Amino acid sequence: MAEQQITPGTKLQVAFDVPMGQKTDFNMLATYKENLDEAYFLMSAPMLAGKPLIMDENQKLLLQYKVGEETFVLAGYPEAVEKKGIRTYWKMRKVAEQRTFVKRRDERFKVAMRLNYQRDNAPTHEPEDAMTIDVSAGGLAIYLNDYPDVGEALAVQMPTIRLQGERHELPEQLGIVCWVRRAPKGSLYRNVCGLQFRYADDMERELVKEYVGYIRTKYKI
Repeated sequence: MAEQQITPGTKLQVAFDVPMGQKTDFNMLATYKENLDEAYFLMSAPMLAGKPLIMDENQKLLLQYKVGEETFVLAGYPEAVEKKGIRTYWKMRKVAEQRTFVKRRDERFKVAMRLNYQRDNAPTHEPEDAMTIDVSAGGLAIYLNDYPDVGEALAVQMPTIRLQGERHELPEQLGIVCWVRRAPKGSLYRNVCGLQFRYADDMERELVKEYVGYIRTKYKI
């Protein structure tokens, strides 16, 4: 697991993990203390309505923070309470659902393709247009005009790939927003967004890997 891009004293917005499709509510505050090793770190107990949260080892937490102009989310479970001098901290175990700070399992390559997506809280059911920046079997980076929330779920419909007279289609995929930032000046879209696919099972993941293989063949990547 790669080193986190986070420094001691960083303020964290904390939320309970929720089922996919539900809005994540970052309504708690905590402070990052220090990295212990590749799997664990310390943070202060999250404060909810002015009171410290009661630790639940089975409750996964999402921790949102900024590095420069970029927003990141880290996921973890509280495992123990540790003392550092007169202060008390939570020992957190990182998990790999949020891929911002873990080594990617899948090679990511640059390719520009138009796609459609739908937000859960969209006022209409009309899909929005976007364009890929890079693609992998684990997720995407895309240009878009929306500014979705980190942790929000987007329903992504990838384009049909045509190879040697055959059509290769991918069912709609669930993508979780890992980061959002403004697009560079002169871009056709206003913002840039990173998505991690959330698979229902291993079979769905294999379908995406196969589809990504078709993209590489078509564009000779």
